[in-house]
Amino acid sequence: MKKASPIIHPITKPIRRVGNWCLHVWDGVSGKDYRRLKKLRRELVISQENATILTQQLDQTKAQCSDLQKAFSEQQRELHAQQKALDAGQQELEDSRQEYNELWAELDEWVTESDSQIQSLKRELSNHKAALANYEANFNTLQQSAWGTEVNANTSESIPETLPTPALTDWKIAFVGGHTATRRVAIETLQTEHGLVHTPVQIPPHREERSSQKQLKQKLADCDLIVSIVGYSNHSLTKSLMQLKDKDALKGTILIPNSRGVSGVVREILSFVADCSTPDTETGE
Repeated sequence: MKKASPIIHPITKPIRRVGNWCLHVWDGVSGKDYRRLKKLRRELVISQENATILTQQLDQTKAQCSDLQKAFSEQQRELHAQQKALDAGQQELEDSRQEYNELWAELDEWVTESDSQIQSLKRELSNHKAALANYEANFNTLQQSAWGTEVNANTSESIPETLPTPALTDWKIAFVGGHTATRRVAIETLQTEHGLVHTPVQIPPHREERSSQKQLKQKLADCDLIVSIVGYSNHSLTKSLMQLKDKDALKGTILIPNSRGVSGVVREILSFVADCSTPDTETGE
């Protein structure tokens, strides 16, 4: 019997410990801990359901937020487009106001020049009437006098001399800037009254037609005289023209009239041509 005790004693201790642990666990589960565990399980289920609901609500909120962001972005694009349209409208209004003011100024100048031309024509008509009266008187004297040479001399002195008008047959002229009506009437006047043969080149202001510096050079390459009406032109167009002239890219002379009216522009062109024998004498100036 003494020989068996060393084997039984090591086995009984672990069995006793396991039994005590099982009893302890059973007591905990079967009592308050069991009820508490059951309550916790119910609360866990409720929490999981609430979490599911909150997750669905979060997904819906994210979807609504995405829709709101898209709507906001669309409104921003529409606002940007409206702002661009407003800026374009304001610029167009400013250009129209400037053109309106320039047209009124040109009209006033045109009326003033027309009045001056009317007065000049009246004076010229009066001079012609006086010359005609002198001519008739001298003619009567010629019939009654034997000194024909003296009468002829007096007659020739009484007839006013007509200033020679320069011929524009060989000239190639370009008009840069200026109002459309100004260019049209000036060209018609030079063609019908002063012998302009070559059709002039017309470069409208940039607000009417955009021309690059390369296009400007090509259009003005063969012109002998370039009339730049800066009073009714864009700064960019005038700047491009002057840059081409500084680069010696234009053979023609640039004439900047002091007047924007038709008669003033025509008068300064004729005065310039009268000072030049041929178009080639002033090229490169």
